[in-house]
Amino acid sequence: MSSAINARSKAASPIDEAIFQKAGPETRRLKLLAWGDSGAGKTTLAAQFPNPALIDLEGGADHYGDTFSFDVFKAATAEEVNAAVDWLLTHDHLYRTLVVDPITVYWDALQRKWSDIFLRRNKGTKGHRLEYYDLQPRDWMTIKAEHREFLGKLIQLDMNVIVTARQKTLYGDQGFMRAVGETFDGEKSLPYLFDTILRLYRDDKGRFMAENLKDRTNKLPQGHFEISYEILQDRLGEDFLGRKAVPLQMAAPDQVESLRHHIAASGMEEGTVSQRLAAYGADTLEGLTQDNAQKIIEKFEAVGSKSAQIQTASKEAPNAED
Repeated sequence: MSSAINARSKAASPIDEAIFQKAGPETRRLKLLAWGDSGAGKTTLAAQFPNPALIDLEGGADHYGDTFSFDVFKAATAEEVNAAVDWLLTHDHLYRTLVVDPITVYWDALQRKWSDIFLRRNKGTKGHRLEYYDLQPRDWMTIKAEHREFLGKLIQLDMNVIVTARQKTLYGDQGFMRAVGETFDGEKSLPYLFDTILRLYRDDKGRFMAENLKDRTNKLPQGHFEISYEILQDRLGEDFLGRKAVPLQMAAPDQVESLRHHIAASGMEEGTVSQRLAAYGADTLEGLTQDNAQKIIEKFEAVGSKSAQIQTASKEAPNAED
């Protein structure tokens, strides 16, 4: 019976093969991280992109309302920012560009949110200080997981995404507080998720400048160049920047119920389910798109059919391999 057992074992992970798709060209959207010091032109540049929806986290957007045309949402908490992005991700709308200004404040708000939660939950732990909480090493896993989920939504969003960040001093490993340059102020994994990264600054002539730190579009000038929206539009193309956003269709209730049934029937452990869902950029079954949910359902069904065939074959030849 060992061949039947081995065949059944190979068919026991219905989500594995579903994550692989035929390689081919994609129609990507601009995902830009722009960081720099105050006055470097971050918000000014972002506000000129097509049909912008601007999430204002530091209350500075009002200064640009008379100069540029954009809609603003003044957010104070990480939950408000996530709710706004969820709405843009799943609803039909006229916006072409999302601006998060700045993500530095979002990262601070996310830490504050979880610090308050741990203060209430973890009384008696090392981090508990009565009126405040010192985040512990294992706490950062939770905070960074939510941050990754948020960034994943920005990447999924069928819009231009312009994320600004404040500038901070970069200190070297050697020597106490030895400044070696400047960097963005935010969670350190930010650069890995954006296709384009520009450091904005003013030169000694007062011109708005950019340093091209990363550009997967391969369309922007290399090194340092004078920056304006017109330059980006000319390089990237008006059609590329102005394309209509298409909302994600999330998993329907009947798909979620079907997945729950298949997962329970397969005996898949919770940790394995979470790991498989993460491959699709989802933390929950409800976080799957309709297309991905259907792919997984079909894979479960194919595995079930194959297992039934194996069981039938083993019953017909019970003494094949004793």
